[in-house]
This record gives sequence, C-alpha cells and structure tokens, in this order.
Amino acid sequence: MSGEVKPDPIGDRYGLLRVRDLSEYAEALTRVVEQGRRERWVAMLSEAEAYAAAELLGQFAQLDPPGELNQLAASLASRLYSRLGA
Repeated sequence: MSGEVKPDPIGDRYGLLRVRDLSEYAEALTRVVEQGRRERWVAMLSEAEAYAAAELLGQFAQLDPPGELNQLAASLASRLYSRLGA
C-alpha cells in the first residue's frame, strides 16, 4: 500500500469531503437528502436491499436518538419503509 489517499468522487460531488466534524457531516448529509427529494426518483436498490438498509438505519438511530446523525438515520429509515409500503 502506498499510503496515498484516493479521492472520493461521490463524497466530493456531494460536498462531504470538506466537513470538519460530525455536526457538519450531518448537515451535509441532510443537504444531500434534500437534493435527493427534488431529483426524479429511480430505483437504485432492490426491495430486499432497501429493507435491509432501513433496518440498519433504524438500529443506528436507536443508539442515540437525540444525535444529529441518528435523527437523519431515523428519517431515512422512515422514508425507505414508506417507499416499501411498510
């Protein structure tokens, strides 16, 4: 391993590389979610993948309910469950 850090094109595209702490990261992810709500919807996950992601997000959200990232996880889990009709 050379020790070089490869750029993260997805993180760079959504402004996640310039954050300094968890609070800024939560704010950046919230902006990405808001952007996603305005974009045209396309299926990117299978139903099984979406359900598994919703379960994991929900479990993470329960670890520290008042935490900013945890609240975002809860919101995303809720949206996934809603789309799945659960």
